[in-house]
Amino acid sequence: MPEVSTIYDYMRAHSALLGERILQEYPALHQFDDPVSPRVKQLLRTPFPAQSIALMGVAKRWQQARAGMVVAECGTGKTLISLGAIHVHSDGNPFTALAMVPPHLVEKWARETFLTLPGVRVFLIDDLRNGGDENKFHGVNEVRLKKGRIVREGLRTTLSELRLRKDSPSSRKKWSSGRIARARKLVLSPDSNSRVPRTRTTRTRVSRVSLTACRDRGHTWVVS
Repeated sequence: MPEVSTIYDYMRAHSALLGERILQEYPALHQFDDPVSPRVKQLLRTPFPAQSIALMGVAKRWQQARAGMVVAECGTGKTLISLGAIHVHSDGNPFTALAMVPPHLVEKWARETFLTLPGVRVFLIDDLRNGGDENKFHGVNEVRLKKGRIVREGLRTTLSELRLRKDSPSSRKKWSSGRIARARKLVLSPDSNSRVPRTRTTRTRVSRVSLTACRDRGHTWVVS
């Protein structure tokens, strides 16, 4: 048996045993040979096999609990996995998803959403206040993808306006009325307090996506 002097030597020497123990303690919700939902083929981007397994695991987790988590290195496709899990979880019904992401990733999320989910509408929460600097965007603004860029175009409203029911029985029914009720919606909110944890002992960066699902009224909420 080779000499074990570092944690890496230990993991290499006992990787098989450690893998078996992990699978015993945390059995996979979606196995390699389990069938993948046919809704995965409806995505505009085709996930890699490992990504399909991960998003199916998240979707199955949402059937058991209201929260799930995707932990992986940067570049493994956590955004695609999250969006794919929403699509599978919706089961073809209209949904509203909320993504709270660091400000510098808001437009990236919007762009990837358009490139991944068919027939989706995307809205940005630019701020929580009304008025302010006229040269900046405020409130809730619909965006579209044009020539690879995210542009604010379409519905423009405010959170205050959405809370007012006016002639509707409730603000929820007002938001769910008309064509927007039959749409797949992603609402993006910049989270200035978000921090991506980095490992100090390796060259890779590991980030985490926490996902919370609410099946009530067909809504799916995602928090990143």
